[in-house]
Amino acid sequence: MINIMKADLYRIIRTKGFIIFWLVSLFVSLTSIANHEPGGIMLGGDIDLNADRKLDIIQTGMNLVYYFLLIMPVFSTITAEFTEHTIKNTITSAVSKGRFYFAKTLFALVYSLGCFLCANYLFYFINRAVNGSKYSSPLGEYSKVLFGQLPVFVAIVSLFIFLAFFFKKGAAFNSIVILSPLMYSFIMSMLFEFDSAKKLAEKMMKFEISSMIGKLAIGCSHSYRINCYIVSAVITAVSCALGYLIWKKREV
Repeated sequence: MINIMKADLYRIIRTKGFIIFWLVSLFVSLTSIANHEPGGIMLGGDIDLNADRKLDIIQTGMNLVYYFLLIMPVFSTITAEFTEHTIKNTITSAVSKGRFYFAKTLFALVYSLGCFLCANYLFYFINRAVNGSKYSSPLGEYSKVLFGQLPVFVAIVSLFIFLAFFFKKGAAFNSIVILSPLMYSFIMSMLFEFDSAKKLAEKMMKFEISSMIGKLAIGCSHSYRINCYIVSAVITAVSCALGYLIWKKREV
């Protein structure tokens, strides 16, 4: 299992996705630092970007960009095995399908979340060095906000892993994960057009991905935070269980 994860690390740092991840992350961070304004991606989130918070905290509210960037490590770790037809070489008598699934899932989670944390802390320390305390919070406060978002990103990566094992092919996987949040926001906006569906749309907005990321960073009620964590835990558990069951039943 360790050998599988070592091979994944060796492969992933040589992919274009690795370079794109860090280039985009650095570009977003440096642009925000230079302009003294948060930068990133938002969809349907109802977030106050003018909240009385420091730049680094508001920037974490824009972390939806990592939803899209974290597609790359999961793609390189899992779907590349199917696309390049190396899966049969990996699964041998010494490496069972169950062990393969566990190794891939563990590596994808640890690597993806490690990249997420490293990129955010890189932003923090560069911003602190360039802009000083006027635009940066104490490290403890920043860490509390960042780790408060972590359950949501665990759920996101877990869902990506499930979809990677379900679809196997890179084109199908990329299409689904890229379009899903866009389609969710589109459906939500359409529901707002109908008076009878507004309550449903409002509930959908509360748990829209950029809303959760933003509110967990900039401020929300304790009950909302708990609900976000419950939703994230359910998605994580269901994704991991379904991914394993589907993978065990399928032919390699």
